[in-house]
Amino acid sequence: MVIDADGHLFETEAVFEKYMAPAFRRYRPRLITNEEGHSFWVADGSTRYRRPGQPGARNPGTAAPPGGKVGKSRRASVGSQVLSSVAERLEDLDKENIDVQYLYPSYLLHINSWADGVLGNEVCRAYNTWLAEVCREAPDRLKGVGLVCLADPEGAAREVARVKEAGLSAVMVNGTVGARALAHPEHEVFFAAADATAFPVAVHFSYEFPGVSDLFTEFFPTRVLAGLFPIMAGLTSVLCTGLMDRYPRIRFAFLEGGCNWVASYVERMDEHYESPTYRAAEVISRTPGELLDSGRIFFGCEGNEPGLGKVIEEIGADKLLYSSDYPHGDRTEGTVALLRQRGDVPESAKAGLLEENARRFYGE
Repeated sequence: MVIDADGHLFETEAVFEKYMAPAFRRYRPRLITNEEGHSFWVADGSTRYRRPGQPGARNPGTAAPPGGKVGKSRRASVGSQVLSSVAERLEDLDKENIDVQYLYPSYLLHINSWADGVLGNEVCRAYNTWLAEVCREAPDRLKGVGLVCLADPEGAAREVARVKEAGLSAVMVNGTVGARALAHPEHEVFFAAADATAFPVAVHFSYEFPGVSDLFTEFFPTRVLAGLFPIMAGLTSVLCTGLMDRYPRIRFAFLEGGCNWVASYVERMDEHYESPTYRAAEVISRTPGELLDSGRIFFGCEGNEPGLGKVIEEIGADKLLYSSDYPHGDRTEGTVALLRQRGDVPESAKAGLLEENARRFYGE
């Protein structure tokens, strides 16, 4: 069996029109299409839109559902992209040799950067309700991951219980919450709620990283740097602040940031831990490397990552989750087959990457 630990969908306006509470519906996310045929999201008067004519600027429609100039590179039908047709999604999964897929959003990947956390959690609540309904159409193959907005920590804590009761499999956050670290004291109420039910926490990639996401005018360097730094900040929060000691029942996965950087970064953490100058033992009970080996830390990887064999040697195959990134346009198709054919990945490790590790993280 193959389990895709990090698949995606594209949200539509219909989700928020139908499922948002009446008092908040007027503030729901909306799509606007410009004269050039690009669609982009606007919520509460805010957007990450940049002019297409600006060299290297962000494509304004990358997180928008198919339509106009958007979606041609995704190599997936409209029904599959937005889950209006579960049958079409399952057909595509069959082509990719994927048996089970865990579903993450696209536009709402950045929900934890929203300044209005109350509105953010209302948007999450609508999305979570819709996603749970969709997954019930194919419960053996489609698994939903719920969203919360940590800008409203109390609301996020309440939503954790509702998400689990609805049958979703984990809860997603980002590595930073605006200018706050994931381990900020205000977020303790959220982690306490997740720990109470041993609910997995997925720390997913997001462009939003203060001081970095707006550092470059061009999109390319922004995608390179801001795409990884929030994941690294999230891992730092989890391994270096006592979070794992305070909440011993939570498992963490770090998704869509690759895995080649992990060994060198944790080695740096351990080096600092050993120095009495930094008094790390007053904060965490074990070295970051020992926490990494606790069985509670996982990283997403795609089957075509060149250094995957080396990563397995450095940190072990038991921490890696196969992730397709389907149906995003920058993914590589057929990565299950690529992974199975690789000679640098031990055969004994492939079953873990493709199935067993995902079962351990999601608790299925």
